[in-house]
Amino acid sequence: MFINQLSSTYHHAKRYKQIIDILIKYGFGYIVEKVGIILPVGTARPSPKSEDKLTTAQKVVMMLQELGPTFIKLGQVLSTRPDIIPSNYIKELKRLQDDVAPFGFETVKRQIEEELGCNLSDVFKSFDETPLASASIGQVHRAVLTNGQEVVVKVRRPDIEKIITVDLEIILNLTRLVEKHIPEMRAYDLVAKVEEFAEAMHKELDFTREGFNIDRFRQNFEGDNTVYVPKVFWEATTQKVLTIEYIQGYKITQLNKIAELGLDISKIAEDSAKAILKQIFVHGFFHADPHPGNILIKTDGKIAFIDFGLMGRIDKYTKYKLADLIIGVINKDTEKIVKVLLELSQLDNDLSPSEIQLDVEDLIERYYGKTLKHVKISKLLNEVLAIVAKYKIVLPSNFAMLLKSLITMEGVVVELDPDFNFFEVAKPFVKKMLRDRYAPEHLFKEALNNLGEFNKSLTLIPKLISGLYKRSKTDSIKLDLETKGIEKVLLELNKMINRLVFSMIVASLIIGSSLIIQADVGPFLFNYPFFGILGFVTACLLGLWLIVSILRTGKI
Repeated sequence: MFINQLSSTYHHAKRYKQIIDILIKYGFGYIVEKVGIILPVGTARPSPKSEDKLTTAQKVVMMLQELGPTFIKLGQVLSTRPDIIPSNYIKELKRLQDDVAPFGFETVKRQIEEELGCNLSDVFKSFDETPLASASIGQVHRAVLTNGQEVVVKVRRPDIEKIITVDLEIILNLTRLVEKHIPEMRAYDLVAKVEEFAEAMHKELDFTREGFNIDRFRQNFEGDNTVYVPKVFWEATTQKVLTIEYIQGYKITQLNKIAELGLDISKIAEDSAKAILKQIFVHGFFHADPHPGNILIKTDGKIAFIDFGLMGRIDKYTKYKLADLIIGVINKDTEKIVKVLLELSQLDNDLSPSEIQLDVEDLIERYYGKTLKHVKISKLLNEVLAIVAKYKIVLPSNFAMLLKSLITMEGVVVELDPDFNFFEVAKPFVKKMLRDRYAPEHLFKEALNNLGEFNKSLTLIPKLISGLYKRSKTDSIKLDLETKGIEKVLLELNKMINRLVFSMIVASLIIGSSLIIQADVGPFLFNYPFFGILGFVTACLLGLWLIVSILRTGKI
């Protein structure tokens, strides 16, 4: 592995040098040295420039812009993680633009013909040479298929895959160095997060995946007369070319144009909110970037989402946690809010609920007495995320992504209708999810699944013990124990032992009482041995207390 890393480092030496030079240019050379990269003698340090008047966050944005498409995408992803990145950096990162100079039409034509294996005129009746938009990964053109269907064609930028692959490899290697030389960063598991980012980037390079996203999105909204999803024309779609239906409409923020159509703007706001809530709570598959540029309003009032490159997926557990969080906010239940945040945390911070409960209580008190109509979910969630960041509670990336989608969407609908109440629209979705969650058939199904998993685990225990026994006879067994969090383990072990001992005492009382009654030894109460009855009653009370304690708190 080390030889492979060394080989790739040498192979990409020129790009490494470019990255290091840009880091130094913006005053981040100390980070390069801190991660163990020795700068050559005489390496130029940044000279005083106009950039020195900028904040560190502004310099980071300028640096990412200069580093190129991969780093711009990384910055855009980081802008969705207020649980990790300070708010002043988030504000600047949101300004990162992915607009780059378009590549020529001859390159576009060659790329399409190579991918489709035919002449451009065989597929398209007409093709607009001027792009509608140009970004780092590809650019979009309007066209008309030979059957007269109006479409937009997304074409991948030449050599972009090679550029991004090299940059991702370098970012991953630099992240490993950061974890190695800056111990306090290890808790964030940065390498895993970069690997997750790299996987998402490679998926975004494959336009067929975006096509599948569109098809799935359309299936999810089948029968919904408020949302329209464009069609994918697979005969003109490959990994490097995506052809979808052109949608005639206005951006959701073009209020004057929408009003001219005679459409009810308040209804559009409500339909838009319901659309994102359906995606999250019903489908578990949501548009992760619902900013105004990605939402169009058709002439019939239907909402059309575009650009399906970045989609979020959530499982039932995550949906339940979001529902719990919203219910906690609605009911001003600080304990529930804190519990949800700690359960979601990906870091073992050894935080006790009381440490963050005061901050959450302070937050809730500021909204105390206000009706939900006067509470903006985006403002409240941003304040919750500020507490999350303060206590270094790192949320799962999909949960952070869906919170960002909710916040973005509320900003859109509030621009349409300033009096819009997102909480009121969310309530039915949350309540339905909670009803389904605690429905008898669901609980029974979950119990059966858990029983199956428990049974599977039991069958593995004899094999595990047998394997350990064989290893102990033929080889030495080395145990590598990490003491971090050992106090928690010992405490839980102590609870388990206490429960076991307590259970044995109860069992002993029952057995002893049975023997006394069988022996028919006085004194008597209601013709039964008094001490036998006393033993049974005591055992019963202690047993009930043990069961209730375990069910309620897990303690005795």
